[in-house]
Amino acid sequence: MDANNPFQTPAADLVNPGVVAAGEKLYSLAAVGWATFFGTPLAGAYVLAHNFRSLGLHQHVKTVWLLAIGLLLAVSVLTYVLPENLSGTGFTVAQVMGMYFYAKSLIAAQITEHRLRDGAFYSNWRAVGIGLLMLVAVLVVVVPLMLLTGLA
Repeated sequence: MDANNPFQTPAADLVNPGVVAAGEKLYSLAAVGWATFFGTPLAGAYVLAHNFRSLGLHQHVKTVWLLAIGLLLAVSVLTYVLPENLSGTGFTVAQVMGMYFYAKSLIAAQITEHRLRDGAFYSNWRAVGIGLLMLVAVLVVVVPLMLLTGLA
């Protein structure tokens, strides 16, 4: 074909959203839960955002980060306002379930398809490590702020 033909289709690799490139690893839905459990919804968002990018679903990355920040702020405000003798277990369970079911509602089919095609997954231990690192990062920011504002 003629190189100057304006009607010629461009020679480009097309990306099919929802399909993982060969050799690309994903995190399982359980990994989203583990990361959230150990490291706040921010860790769950980090893991989930990786899956969105790997699946070509870039439009969901910003949403998951905003959801995680909003969830973290809401739980933080509730724990400050509610009585001290109230157990925090319910808050943790709600955060984990919220992130898990959010992930499940958006990418469960793609995760299952990836598994059926013998696609590679990151270890859940890696998600736990991400959660712990995110927890340390949150504490490094929150503890000094609490001490400075007198909330501690």
